[in-house]
Amino acid sequence: MSEPWRREKIESWVSDFCESPRAEPHAPLVREYAPEVLAAFLDAACGARDVEPSDIEERDMKPALLEGVARLEIPASVRQGIPALCADLLEGLEAEGRLGGGRTLGLTVRALGGAYLDAASGTGKPLVRPGARIGRNDPCPCGSGRKYKKCCLGRLEDPGG
Repeated sequence: MSEPWRREKIESWVSDFCESPRAEPHAPLVREYAPEVLAAFLDAACGARDVEPSDIEERDMKPALLEGVARLEIPASVRQGIPALCADLLEGLEAEGRLGGGRTLGLTVRALGGAYLDAASGTGKPLVRPGARIGRNDPCPCGSGRKYKKCCLGRLEDPGG
């Protein structure tokens, strides 16, 4: 589908949703940002695989929410409501017969809510080592039975060896 037609369809769907009763339960400030956020969300979902809006799938939700929408400059008070807003849009599109599997996609978006808030805030989770650190005098993890310092430690420190 060509880009202008896709964008026009997205804007039509978003406009219909924002004027529908499905948008009313959301906070007024969230509804104010809804057209911009939802258009960016659907555009990013379509752009993930270069598909029509009616062909988006579950695998398109993560890049749409965590990359497309998380980069938008919106107030922190609005961010809390964004995953639910996007999920309600998808569910509404399924109810209208415009998108197959909208409820499932909505559940996916709701599940990504925490990751979205982390990505949108700009703070990442600290890196955690999966296991304990290996000491120089511990047995080597390669299974040789030798101490780590006499076995594999030298190979890791010496890039030429």
